[in-house]
Amino acid sequence: MLEKFTTQEGLESLFEEVEAIGIIVGFLLAMAEAFLPFLPLFAIVIINLNSYGLILGFLTSYSATVLGSYLVFLTVRYFLRKPAQKYIVKHEKLSSMLRFVDHKGFAFLLILLSIPFTPSSVINVIAALSNLRKSVYLCILIVAKAIMILLMSVVGYDITSFFTSPLQLTISIVFLVLLYFFSKWYQKYINSKLEK
Repeated sequence: MLEKFTTQEGLESLFEEVEAIGIIVGFLLAMAEAFLPFLPLFAIVIINLNSYGLILGFLTSYSATVLGSYLVFLTVRYFLRKPAQKYIVKHEKLSSMLRFVDHKGFAFLLILLSIPFTPSSVINVIAALSNLRKSVYLCILIVAKAIMILLMSVVGYDITSFFTSPLQLTISIVFLVLLYFFSKWYQKYINSKLEK
């Protein structure tokens, strides 16, 4: 089983098996990640890209993540927002975060959701609890998720070539590390804004 994920032949075989199952599985997995954040979105996107091709794999992952995130947003907005108000009032930090999203959230949410390492399920819930309009959040998702999946595609498309090109593997790892540190820095930057 380990050979499936650690050899070029194993990965190629895995991608062929996923392709044979059908594109709906890749779509549902990417969409489910919005509801089940423990699912590895990066791995799902890489599998979709390598199983269905760059364009179809991208569109599958992209449309599924936008739909999944927006469904989480709508679910929280319509069913959990009112019950959560009592909790929000008692917690000043959460209240200030929601006020921040109401007044300056567009650009910050757009950048946060564009970064692959951001816990997007948390952002979906926070946005739903705020007063951000549904149409505005949908626009943010449409743009941000396109950037996020594109960044993942840069690293994950044709992943089997890593076995024959150490340089490509090194560049991808450096790119991921830089993205990770940028996401951490940006989250600290937002926290500093909230504390002011």
